[in-house]
Amino acid sequence: MTRPPFALCYHGLGTPRPGTDPHGLLLDPSLFAAQLDDLQRRGHRLVTASELWDGVQRGEGRGLGAITFDDGLAATMHIAVGLLGERGAGATLYVPSGLLGREHPDLASGERILDRSGVQEIADAGVEIGAHTVDHVDLRTLPYADALDQLRRNKADLEDITGRPVRSLAYPYGAFGPDTIRAAQEAGFDSAWGCSGPAPWRSHALPREPVFPSTSIRRLRLKAAGRYGPMHRAARVRARLRG
Repeated sequence: MTRPPFALCYHGLGTPRPGTDPHGLLLDPSLFAAQLDDLQRRGHRLVTASELWDGVQRGEGRGLGAITFDDGLAATMHIAVGLLGERGAGATLYVPSGLLGREHPDLASGERILDRSGVQEIADAGVEIGAHTVDHVDLRTLPYADALDQLRRNKADLEDITGRPVRSLAYPYGAFGPDTIRAAQEAGFDSAWGCSGPAPWRSHALPREPVFPSTSIRRLRLKAAGRYGPMHRAARVRARLRG
């Protein structure tokens, strides 16, 4: 069985009340646990984003998968740390340092992002801490100097909290362009990740597969194999042709 490298992009774990999760950010924890178990049963070793990229660069990416979380929801990470730890799985958390301790802007449930002590606790539990800008802003909308400032300050903030190097960046909204890639490189990140499905493996435009509450085990297997995006696009083409 071929097992190409992959990275999965999660946001939150939980069971939201109706109307409180309009963007589908919260995945049932039992489904997340089942996804981890299925990936490991199929021979994937779950590591951090930096470990995955290091392996890919060495030509040793086969069989590796990265579990990543964007935004740093406090309740989510306390659930995730337990589930990951039980399975010996690594993970990376991407944190917007300017939103620490505040309510998540896209959830109506009042769920909060980790505060400084929470970020330190998660780092001490073995989760890699990565950058996600200071203000969770689409870097493409900023002048280059402002985008670079967002990345440099975010990196410095998180390194100050954890005392560890911050090597990895996830672009907010998975959005990037030539200038954001250049800013990520200039800010000193080893890797930077989008979140829009399969793409070439380039150090500062790396691919992650988004995971939603609707992502079944079967669909996750296709995402991990790099097959879901092409199959989905082909289905849309067939539907247009039939229409």
